[in-house]
Amino acid sequence: MTAQPPYSFQHLTTTITLFQFGFCVLLPTALSLTFSGGDVIRNFPREWNQLFVYVKLSAVVYGATALATKSLAYKGVTYVTKVVFKSAKLIPTMVVGVIMDARAIKAGNKNVKKKNYSVWDYGSALLLCGGAAGFCLSPNTADNDDTSSNLVEDAKPDEMVESFTHSQGPHWIGISLLIASVFCDAFVPNISEQLMQQGVNVAGKTKSLPRKDSGKDSGDELDDEELEMKSLLASNTDAENSHRDQNQAQKKEGLSSASLMVNTNSIGFMILFLSTVISSQYVPIVSFMAVHPHFLLLHLVVGCGLGTAVLAYTELIKRSGPAFAVAVATLRKVVTVVLSYLIFPKAMTITHFASSCLVLVGIVVGFVGNKR
Repeated sequence: MTAQPPYSFQHLTTTITLFQFGFCVLLPTALSLTFSGGDVIRNFPREWNQLFVYVKLSAVVYGATALATKSLAYKGVTYVTKVVFKSAKLIPTMVVGVIMDARAIKAGNKNVKKKNYSVWDYGSALLLCGGAAGFCLSPNTADNDDTSSNLVEDAKPDEMVESFTHSQGPHWIGISLLIASVFCDAFVPNISEQLMQQGVNVAGKTKSLPRKDSGKDSGDELDDEELEMKSLLASNTDAENSHRDQNQAQKKEGLSSASLMVNTNSIGFMILFLSTVISSQYVPIVSFMAVHPHFLLLHLVVGCGLGTAVLAYTELIKRSGPAFAVAVATLRKVVTVVLSYLIFPKAMTITHFASSCLVLVGIVVGFVGNKR
């Protein structure tokens, strides 16, 4: 029996997605066990109401990808349209962040800091989005919108299939799906930031608080009971103080980026893994990788690279905020194109030159706005 060529494997999309989800769980877990004492294990939700928060976040993440992919099946929606909409998600991210923070503060959440963006910030974001959209077009797509396969942006296998099928349905539905996808993209980093800010409360892991409350209750009892309690705890004072300090520090810092990644991606990984087993894809995938070990190696490299990128992106959200993280992700596309010109020299088009000017002006506008 002739071995099947690796890139003709019918379950390629499933295997790539499975490894991506898997490494988004395994990599932060390994780093947490090595450097943070396994905080991802302690912060993993153990009740349905705690888990449901991450189920909703996973649904929003899925919607951001699935809605954009589905939009390609409608008339007039090409990869060019999709990339332009996706490149503009920075502005919705800023708007959604302001609204969500205002609602959280109104609800009495003291951990949330209200975001304030100036006209300079929105102007800078608009220029960066326009420049990134232009950079994502290859020389051919700049002149012909129908050659959507020439986009620099990486094309996912299921999106490739969708784009080459006959488009059907009214144009406005496809655009509506793209708009919904962009707003899902805007909600993801803002929800992630709020979960990391108040994550200990959400995960319900502040174990020292019940002890503290029980201590207050015991203070209302008779003096002899209080003295007896103090004498029983005297030998463990140092351990209790250390444990309390650790929990207080964790509460102040919020949920770690590694914990958020594990809590969110473990849901997607389990659903995808179970669907793979139920749909009888698991055995063919394992058999194929046994015949093509280099195929397994490529998946490991891709999974590790994506897991590292997602962890860095999530940490950037925690440290610098959603808008800054999305701006960096938007500029990533520009850097990708610039590197492609350096590594594989080619003629630079007027579109790319104009896009580079927009990006440069956007950076300058943002810098001037921060100085004012």
